[in-house]
Amino acid sequence: MTHLTRSALVFALMLASCRRREETASGAPAPAPTAVPTLAPAPAPTPAPTTQTGPFGIPIPVIPGLPTLGTPQPGPNPPVNPGTPGAIATETAPLPPGALEPDGSFALPFLEQEAQYLIHTLAANLDPNHRARVANIPLNFMNTLTEVNAAAGCTRGGRAFMVATAAILVLHAATAEARAVDEVAGTHLLQDYTDRTVRMINQEQMVRGLPDGAVPAAMALNPQKLARQRYLYDVQIAFILGHELAHHYRGHTGCANGAPATAQQGDLEDLARSVSSLTPLFNQPLELEADTWGTVDVLDTGSRRTTGRWTEDGAVMSMNFFERLEGLRGSSPLLYFVRSHPPAALRRPVIQLWASQWRAGVRPPVLSAPQGSGGSPLPFPLPFPLPGR
Repeated sequence: MTHLTRSALVFALMLASCRRREETASGAPAPAPTAVPTLAPAPAPTPAPTTQTGPFGIPIPVIPGLPTLGTPQPGPNPPVNPGTPGAIATETAPLPPGALEPDGSFALPFLEQEAQYLIHTLAANLDPNHRARVANIPLNFMNTLTEVNAAAGCTRGGRAFMVATAAILVLHAATAEARAVDEVAGTHLLQDYTDRTVRMINQEQMVRGLPDGAVPAAMALNPQKLARQRYLYDVQIAFILGHELAHHYRGHTGCANGAPATAQQGDLEDLARSVSSLTPLFNQPLELEADTWGTVDVLDTGSRRTTGRWTEDGAVMSMNFFERLEGLRGSSPLLYFVRSHPPAALRRPVIQLWASQWRAGVRPPVLSAPQGSGGSPLPFPLPFPLPGR
């Protein structure tokens, strides 16, 4: 072993000496020894933010798994172009001060203010003849939660009016918020609210918003939820008001341009008595005609928006809710709106059909006068004539 080891050592020294001689002859420098890299310490992980800034500078908790401010909403389906069925559209305008309650619901004064904005926007986008017929008709509000109603008609003094109750505004604000939460958090709040409200109406209780605690406190002011909530409220109420406008400019009420910008107190009292004691003013074909023109007005107006274009989705949401109420019986004023209109199962396909026609460039026929002679405005034959045609 010792002899072999010494021989090996001698051989290695000879080989190294030969290599040095070759490098010297060629003039190539000997390679520098390789430096051993040193590893820098890993940077400390940046803690995830626990809050984000929401409307009015309010800090909003970041909920794990939910989008943060400024990020698009994830969903099971890819986004589609605004203005088409199924679009995930939102309202991007900032909410005005005082719009929100602490629990993330919309305050009633804001619901009324938004309804005024909607009806003026809808009227401004009518064709000139129709627009002139509703130019001076105010929208009034009745502060009652015991009557789900929106109406167009004439007072006994011949003044044209449009009115919406607090109940119908609160109802649609709650369904908008419930669906917005469902879309962001994957819950079933809209179904729960619908079931609860149908039971309450069946027991002749007042219409309420979402119950306390239904929306988690950490999510109440989520900016994405608030934007979607406002959009869904707008498209629902826009259809309701577009329908009532159509009753006036299509000549169903027999009065138009008859009200001053602000009604007198006596007019409002007369209006309240009229609405509370109304039997259905219009027969069902005229209600369907108002649905047709209301749908077209919403789509026309919505197509001019640069963001969050309106679709018929709000009308379909309303029909879905009202269809649940149609199985109820009784004389509760909460059911007036349901009893005075055709079944939602008939109204919904008319709305969807005219939305499809609108996208194909087809519009309802405009007769020489709203109550003149002519055919049905509906895209299918009726087994009975429309009154006054």
